Amino acid sequence: MALSEAARAALMPAAAGAAASAAPPWYLILFFGALAALGPLSIDVYLPAIPSIAADFGVTVVSLQNTLNVFLVGYGIGQFFGGALSDQIGRKRIGYLGLAVYFATSIAIAFTSSLPEMLALRFFQAIGGGFSTVICMATVRDIYPVEQLGRRFATVTMVLLIAPLLAPSLGYLLLPLGWEAIFVVKAAYAGLLLAAYARLVPETRAGRLGNLSLRLVFRQCFEVVRRRVGERRLPIRYATAMAFSAACMMIFVTNSSFIYMQYFGVGPGEFSLLFAASVLGFMSMNLFSMWRLKSDNAGTFFRAGLTVQVLVVATLLTVVVTGNASLPTVVPLIVLAVATLGAIGPAGSSRYMGYFRELAGSASSVYTTMMFFLGGTFGWLSGTLNNGTLLPLAAMMLGASLTANTISWGLPRPAQPASR
Repeated sequence: MALSEAARAALMPAAAGAAASAAPPWYLILFFGALAALGPLSIDVYLPAIPSIAADFGVTVVSLQNTLNVFLVGYGIGQFFGGALSDQIGRKRIGYLGLAVYFATSIAIAFTSSLPEMLALRFFQAIGGGFSTVICMATVRDIYPVEQLGRRFATVTMVLLIAPLLAPSLGYLLLPLGWEAIFVVKAAYAGLLLAAYARLVPETRAGRLGNLSLRLVFRQCFEVVRRRVGERRLPIRYATAMAFSAACMMIFVTNSSFIYMQYFGVGPGEFSLLFAASVLGFMSMNLFSMWRLKSDNAGTFFRAGLTVQVLVVATLLTVVVTGNASLPTVVPLIVLAVATLGAIGPAGSSRYMGYFRELAGSASSVYTTMMFFLGGTFGWLSGTLNNGTLLPLAAMMLGASLTANTISWGLPRPAQPASR
């Protein structure tokens, strides 16, 4: 059904910065979770097919993992430009363009026959995905007041986590039809999102094509980076700490096929279950955030999540170095390390995005670009340094988590004044 006039009227004042006259429709937050799920779906659904695709192309599994790293870099580029451009010309124009590009490139990948072709198409698919998903955080910031952001971001995260939970199993089920079927399904999902977006979601940030300026994109993002609270650059420190902590998960995701299927020798079916365990851990902590996270305790959630993560990853490295790496010792630690992001993400996002209203798209761009750029860089490094053991992966995960904790020291636990 189309968005009712009453619901549309409720949203527009919020987008302009005034108080909404009524609560936004309940399905909007679910839609943005489904839209944000395009990112993890793009990565996780074809993980079980990586050995098959590598065999088809006549390359190694490690070489094919570069399609994941290329996607992360392209996704970051799409998010960088997409969020800032949505501040200029409107959220929906960027969403439409991104979903259309994603749809077309997904179909094209299904007909590719070599690794170089797939790398190029995955890069452009990622840009389309970045354009279409970066508007999620920005639109949530448009619609909801600051004091609700933590729980709203947690809800979006909970919905999008259904994708990595089910995606590997979906990929495994589609494998008998050929790995190409996986990309056809991705195209169909993007087409459904495009239709729903056109039908159900209003424009929450008015803009004109005449406002389009690539030069202004960099000025907007620079304004986000240098935004101060008092005399301190608190917002960018939240974003950078979140990006490095998320890199721990990215390192695991991009190397999960190697860890479970190659190093431990499990099959595609068992791989799907082991991968789902990490997602369930993430979802469990995210549910706790939905229940307990408030604007006045977000700082405590953020610091506690980062502290637990670094302790868990340090334990993982110790297990690897001492030669005790096995499925019973490694899997629980990976699950716990990923689960901490269920507290770090919603708490950090509520603090970070709370400092921005008029530049919500640009703020989303800066954070997500850092996250996916770091994820792609660490993923590429882990492939380059791969020596057939888990040591390079565990060491890089610890380095990323230590960096996140170092950046976060001194961030205030009590809520600071935010832009409403």
